[in-house]
Amino acid sequence: MKRIDIVLPEIARYDATSVHTRALRELLESCGHDVSIVVERLPVAAPTTGSSGNGDDLVLLSEWKSDADLTILQHAVGSVAAEEIVSRQLEVVVNYHNVTPSEFFELWEYEQVEGLLRGRDQLLRLAPITRVGVAVSEFNARDLRAAGMSCVEVVPVLFDDAVLPFEGSVGSVGVGSKVTLLFVGRLAPNKCQQDLVSALAVLRRWRPGVELVLVGASSADVYEAALKDFAAELGVGDAVRFVSSVSSSELVGLYQQADVFVCLSEHEGFCVPLVEAMAWGVPVVAVAAAAVPETLGGAGVLLTDKSPVVVAAAVERVLVDVGLRERMVNRGLERAQELGPGPTRDRLRELFTALLAGSQSRQ
Repeated sequence: MKRIDIVLPEIARYDATSVHTRALRELLESCGHDVSIVVERLPVAAPTTGSSGNGDDLVLLSEWKSDADLTILQHAVGSVAAEEIVSRQLEVVVNYHNVTPSEFFELWEYEQVEGLLRGRDQLLRLAPITRVGVAVSEFNARDLRAAGMSCVEVVPVLFDDAVLPFEGSVGSVGVGSKVTLLFVGRLAPNKCQQDLVSALAVLRRWRPGVELVLVGASSADVYEAALKDFAAELGVGDAVRFVSSVSSSELVGLYQQADVFVCLSEHEGFCVPLVEAMAWGVPVVAVAAAAVPETLGGAGVLLTDKSPVVVAAAVERVLVDVGLRERMVNRGLERAQELGPGPTRDRLRELFTALLAGSQSRQ
């Protein structure tokens, strides 16, 4: 049995990095290892020190001894945790989820800019002490190599099994009388929800009953307020439904109701909701930006132009072209299997078994 510390700034309930962290701990514990999650701060709901109140046994960074056999840093933003690892010069595995470029937030929430810039800078200072950089996509891997990490492995992110369908539970690919467009992701400038609203305004000229459901908590309050004002100005305020953080079962219900998943985000390090949508048989229309083409793997309509008319026309074609829709759904189901938890767990188990064996050989 080996001792493993997984370090990150904080652990929340539903965000992708937190879900991945819990799933990775479960995987490593199933291999017989003793795994701790180290955080800078406890979740707000934590009733007592050392417990998040939702099944997580956490170690505070201020009490961390950093003497485990293997240290894994979950890196997606600048953090005191990363700074602590650099200052202690600990050999580390960097599990990289991508740091959003700061320019997306400069006009909307400037207080986030410093943390994002710091996250990019920390990659450079982590590189000399990084044993292996684990990128959740080849798109992310380019950042690690550019920072100077010589050993980089690409392994997809682990995500919530509870959101995935059981075998045989995916519904038909038909479109009902009510059409629902869905996007799942934080309300954040890089996600470009305003482009979804613009496309909806065009599509409603052809389909007055279509609605857009935006699922995700807000990371920039000013952006959220502007987004709602924008929808009202375009006359579609009543057709855009904002849904904050939801449970796994509630999210499943939204995927089951969706007719098309539309992603116009300009920066994604992987985009777990694309895989969840494909697994539920929801066809995807997306802009070809960042890691989105890599994650889709040919399953979906990829756009190089996300002007409202182009997006609306692409969505309309998916709705009316039964043959295209069926091909998209079938390829999407295949792609979701390729990126599913099973193959990813196998790859991570193999990787960390080799790393821990190497740690033993050096002792």
